[in-house]
Amino acid sequence: MPQRPNGRPQPAAAPVIPMGKGQGLRMYPLGGFEQVGRNCFVIEVDDDIYLIDLGLQFPDEDMLGIDYLIPDISCLKGSENRIKAVLFTHGHLDHIGAVQHLLPALHFPPCYGTNLTMAFVKKRLDEEHLTGKAQLHTVKFREKVRLGKIEVEFLRVTHSIPDSAAIAIHTPYGKIVHTGDFKFDLTPMNEPPADFHRLAELGDEGVLAIIADSTNALKPGNSKSEKEISETLFGLIRDAKGRVIISTFSSLLNRLQQVIEHARAFDRKVFISGRSMETNIEIAQNLGYLKTPRGLIRKVNPAMDKLPDREVLILTTGSQGEEMAGLARIGLGTHRHIAIKKGDTVILSSNPILGNERAVAKVVNNLHLSGAIVKTNQELALHTTGHGYANDLLLMHRLVRAKHVIPEHGEPHMRVGHADLVRGIGYPENQLHLLVNGEILEFDRAGDARRSKQKIAYRDVIIDGRGAAGEGQRVLDDRKIMSSAGVLIVLFRVYAESKRLVGDPDVISRGLIYGSEQQEITRDVILACRKAYEEELNRGEKERKGLKRAVTGALYRYFDRKLDREPMVVPLMVEV
Repeated sequence: MPQRPNGRPQPAAAPVIPMGKGQGLRMYPLGGFEQVGRNCFVIEVDDDIYLIDLGLQFPDEDMLGIDYLIPDISCLKGSENRIKAVLFTHGHLDHIGAVQHLLPALHFPPCYGTNLTMAFVKKRLDEEHLTGKAQLHTVKFREKVRLGKIEVEFLRVTHSIPDSAAIAIHTPYGKIVHTGDFKFDLTPMNEPPADFHRLAELGDEGVLAIIADSTNALKPGNSKSEKEISETLFGLIRDAKGRVIISTFSSLLNRLQQVIEHARAFDRKVFISGRSMETNIEIAQNLGYLKTPRGLIRKVNPAMDKLPDREVLILTTGSQGEEMAGLARIGLGTHRHIAIKKGDTVILSSNPILGNERAVAKVVNNLHLSGAIVKTNQELALHTTGHGYANDLLLMHRLVRAKHVIPEHGEPHMRVGHADLVRGIGYPENQLHLLVNGEILEFDRAGDARRSKQKIAYRDVIIDGRGAAGEGQRVLDDRKIMSSAGVLIVLFRVYAESKRLVGDPDVISRGLIYGSEQQEITRDVILACRKAYEEELNRGEKERKGLKRAVTGALYRYFDRKLDREPMVVPLMVEV
């Protein structure tokens, strides 16, 4: 069976089960329930459909050259007129990053979110010139909005980006709370804490189901506050003798605000490197989420070197070791404007995302070799998660007291850990639902829930370059073959009518044959190809497909026996 990029079996040709009209309440995930990222959750209320988030998932190391993956929404084809709204919890790409691909396919339903979130959604659409077709609506916290048969309200939660929201959905069948990404930070920086009061009120009113973040369910205690990170950054910037270079996520606007304030306190000018950093800071400044004196923030430029080192602070992208991002190029000495000087202090205010550890270590080593003083979260409190630990999750469940719990946002072991927490506070198995992508949960009038026998066929949808969204699995499989065993191209010249060969075929290989064996193996390949081709032709086969299949099979057998390899074989035929 073909494999998904994450290694799990991929149902190659499973039919997509269309969603039908009907009465009642049901919900199902189209992403985010088997991975961190690609978040998309669907709620059906009678004939109406509501989507929560349209996010992307960044590729794993083995997804060679792939840009990202997006939710598979093929089950909604034909039901676009039933989609009443798309609701966005916050502005991170794993929740909004697929909008430019999926909103056109969904026929541009109305979209709702808080102020900063919708600004980031608009930016994604602007890049593809789609904003004019979109219906974007900004809502205030606690404001109730009527959408068909439901009302929705956005409730403030703390995360690692301002304006993050949990969403309360008031349906005729009961209230549903989707937490979005959250933690409970009692001392957040530059924004109010979560709306504990309204969450508790909803609990008093009665909540049918909660769909809750599971990312850090296995970590005991409470997550760190941003205040602790701010104090560490303050000390490092104060004590630095030379320039300070700080790399973090460009969406961590509260962290960026802390850095800017500390830079101002120590009379340092702030220079920005990286397109996403520039874009997000510009959006946040325009909306008032970043407060900066005029002239404090500038783009990196050659004039920066004229300032004393103690007056320079650089904010750059690349905290995850991305090859083309600013920090990696600084470490390699290939950045256009920034070269490491002895005495520079480089601060990585982030944690490596799972799978990025080696890339980050490579950047850190390059910075050390260049003479920088490097500080990371391994030794100091330089980063805190935006996702709650076990106690944060328990507090959410104690506040909301939903009848049913649906752990979301995380790999299977994270959601299982979340389920164990919930069992520990008394939830029975029939009120705890560990869904996977494509599974449907149905509710009856009494408020009981069961998994549907119907399941949506769920496939990986891969975005590769600037092409349209497609399943892309074949492209990924081809790249994996070429990366592990190389490619062999065999060019046949044949007579147009008889299909007889004109001379020997030409053989071109890349990443397969080298050194002293090249001449011998090329000769063997020519003989094997010629023999397989002529034998198939003598059996009466004259179709290109059949002749190519015979040659490919013969070469697979040869390379398996000779080299224990399975290269990609590409036979080509030119008629003369």
